[in-house]
Amino acid sequence: YMYSFGKMHHTKLIDSFNSLPTDFFEKEISIVDWGCGQGMATMTFIDFLNQKKIKQEIKSVTLIEPSVIALRRASLNVKKLYATSKIITVNKYLDSVTKDDFEKKKGVQKLHLFSNILDIDLFSLTNLLSLINTKFAGENYFVCVSPFVNDTRTSRLNSFVKYFSKEKDFAQQLSIDNRTGEWQNNWTRVLRVFKVTLQ
Repeated sequence: YMYSFGKMHHTKLIDSFNSLPTDFFEKEISIVDWGCGQGMATMTFIDFLNQKKIKQEIKSVTLIEPSVIALRRASLNVKKLYATSKIITVNKYLDSVTKDDFEKKKGVQKLHLFSNILDIDLFSLTNLLSLINTKFAGENYFVCVSPFVNDTRTSRLNSFVKYFSKEKDFAQQLSIDNRTGEWQNNWTRVLRVFKVTLQ
């Protein structure tokens, strides 16, 4: 699976990371990879930093994934690429994640990675939004990447973004929708990158 979809997915992620503002890279971050699978989104981000020769301090990486095997693989993959970060693994479905699964980190900017997950109707968006809102005070950047499947699935991703757009310093960095035939190799993509400061 990783091999066949790997290249397409890697390209979508790199395009998304390219839209992050310069000052984002000047501060240390904590990464939260929601529904991380084998850790591809985090690995692609680290790969992106290396390609751009950016030295960014990554304090911690939280990997959330219900499959034990995928989570173990993700943890090993990330450790190999970035040995200095603290790696926290949360072996749960998104609906079971609670605020106690995260460390209290004041002042560290967060990078949330949602890779092929927000458009899937297998968990409650309301629970997830409320969890993010209560737990992640401070500066948050969100990178949301999914394929275009149909309007219903994209609208789920859009409601996620819309929820945060009400915050006063919400800033959208990127919004792209490509259906079949509108992007390279007939691939499809829905990309949303935005920043928001939560109280």
